[in-house]
Amino acid sequence: MQTTENPAQAIDRAESKESWREKANLELDKIVQLFSSTQLPDMCAMALINAPERPSSRWSMGNQILMILARTSDARGYKQWSEVGRHVKAGAKAFRILGPVLVPKRLETIGSDGEEETVEVLVGFRAIPVFRYEDTEGEELPTYLPRNPPPLLDVASRFGMRVNYLRLSAGVYGMTDYERQVISLATEDWTVFFHELAHALHRSFEPKSGHGQEPEAETIAQLVAATLARLFERPADGFSWTYIASQVGSGNPQQVGRLCMRVLDRVKRVLDLIYEAPAVQP
Repeated sequence: MQTTENPAQAIDRAESKESWREKANLELDKIVQLFSSTQLPDMCAMALINAPERPSSRWSMGNQILMILARTSDARGYKQWSEVGRHVKAGAKAFRILGPVLVPKRLETIGSDGEEETVEVLVGFRAIPVFRYEDTEGEELPTYLPRNPPPLLDVASRFGMRVNYLRLSAGVYGMTDYERQVISLATEDWTVFFHELAHALHRSFEPKSGHGQEPEAETIAQLVAATLARLFERPADGFSWTYIASQVGSGNPQQVGRLCMRVLDRVKRVLDLIYEAPAVQP
């Protein structure tokens, strides 16, 4: 049975809606103003999923960079792949990471009457062959669940979008498949989810007109993401500046500012759609 709001409830809801809009618009105005300046540092580094079941999560930063250069987000040795039910394809070539070579060494403990203790000493490195996930076949790996899920997942659900965390191509942190209605994320960074959510909501009233990235659509998504990041106290304005400047094809602050102003009405419309979803509490 549908209940009817009494006048007081209707007033409270209207005031709450207006308060949220004012707050979002205020943050959006601040961001647009900042985009007219080049004083923003690019401090946002996307955090690749660091799933504990992946051996590479325990690798050194240098070895993780070698993995990224090999254009994969998961690499393991032959035996490690076999342990999870996957097998290296015939003809696949390994790339190599560096593993430490440790040897035991006995040290005399000072002040302990000649007692000795054994420690491991690094004497060098050895090359270890590993294979990319893309060069294996077999059982699917377990679906990754974020340790700190982002807010507004219910908004994606309301618009019929499923959210999956999985490996993507190197350098790609998020993507939206409009036909399958799936948002795919390769990072736990909330801002990436906000960006892809904005794409999905934007396309609900303005269909995609071509293939590849569209500067205005990307700018809308990043402005929405930057606004939501501020509302949820996860600001990433430095990255937003860099990203939108790449859509302009120039680091000219005036050109970046003009592009932001050109899409501002559509950004506010997306934010309104987000507000209309239940349980939005920035």
